Amino acid sequence: MKDNKNKPKSMGRILAKMALWLVIGGVIGYAAAFLVFAVKGDTADAMRFFYNGYLQYALGYQAGFFVVLGAVALVYYRKAGAQIRLGTYEGEDQANDYQNAAMTANEMNMVIQFLLFGLAMDKKNPYMLVSVVLFLVFCSVVFLMEALLIKQIKKIHPLKEGDVGDTNFNKKWMESCDEAERMIVYKSAYGTFQVMKSLLPIMEAVALLGKLMFGTGNFPIVLVCVLWGVHTGVYCFYCMRLEKNGPE
Repeated sequence: MKDNKNKPKSMGRILAKMALWLVIGGVIGYAAAFLVFAVKGDTADAMRFFYNGYLQYALGYQAGFFVVLGAVALVYYRKAGAQIRLGTYEGEDQANDYQNAAMTANEMNMVIQFLLFGLAMDKKNPYMLVSVVLFLVFCSVVFLMEALLIKQIKKIHPLKEGDVGDTNFNKKWMESCDEAERMIVYKSAYGTFQVMKSLLPIMEAVALLGKLMFGTGNFPIVLVCVLWGVHTGVYCFYCMRLEKNGPE
């Protein structure tokens, strides 16, 4: 009986929280829209100024980020190699930390190269074809560094399987991981899901403001919603499959 009596109260609290969040969201949205439209002209001029400045030095930005992040990855790769050659457990643990840092810098290098390449694809960029060549070269080097890091990791963990060039590399790699490593991957993946679950609605609001302020059109709104739908759909699909068949 207590449970039945508490259900209306629980539902009331849920509805009250929903109403509160709607009110807070509406106030924040109104305030943001007011501020955005108040500085619309100045913001658009500032964005055009910085974008035109970027186009003048697009090649330098591409090369600069590649050199800096590539150097970070290479330095930590070499440090990890030095620790591995010591042949001690402490050295291998330190090498794992260095490899994680190198892999992070390498992955960020790839992301930034895609960003800068996309911004450089503009008719106003007189060196657009050179930007294409740099993008292809830099991404190839990043991919090669990832392959070297994977090979180096296998020196510490010889039971690891899979090569970067394999189409089913991720599957082979996960199958060769032990329970502790898999748990780290699972928790990291769930943490990523939670972050993206909060970030995608914010990006949808940004895309809407972009349409109202800068005439970016509907494509960014549709694109974010597609990513949002895929992100949620894939998570739900795997949850249902694992509940039905159990962990593989």
